[in-house]
Amino acid sequence: MDNSTKRRRALGRKIFKRHRNLWVYMFFGFVAALINTVVFMFMHDVLHTVLVIDNTVAFIISNLASFWFNHKAVFTSNVDHDHNIWQKLASFFTYRIISLIPDTLIMWVGLSLLHWDALIVKIIDQVLVGIFNYLTTKSVFEKQERSIMKRVHDRLKKHTESK
Repeated sequence: MDNSTKRRRALGRKIFKRHRNLWVYMFFGFVAALINTVVFMFMHDVLHTVLVIDNTVAFIISNLASFWFNHKAVFTSNVDHDHNIWQKLASFFTYRIISLIPDTLIMWVGLSLLHWDALIVKIIDQVLVGIFNYLTTKSVFEKQERSIMKRVHDRLKKHTESK
């Protein structure tokens, strides 16, 4: 193996390590979005229930799975130990309920007004809502520093120590 290959692999490991939570979140986020989509499509196409009911049931099931994924597999470093599981669950669902509003609105516009295919609308919906969910989920599970000055100080200290 030549030096350029070794450097590329080292860089790849460094990038993955630095953004580990994002990569793992994207994998489990995809699984949760798949759960959401399958439940929604089953209820919409097989049971023929009301759009808001379909979307809400899919939301609840996929977000319970998502909470478990995030708690057990995604956010495993810099973990917030100051709050118990029930506090995290309450925060998680508070943010997710906020995301249910645009989620339902996207589905309603796509299906009722634009008359697009339900699967296409659901995929678009899951991508857009997924971005918001990553940002809010990160704040639930990761320990947050109290002040920006503390974060700047810690970053400078870490940078100085790595030299």
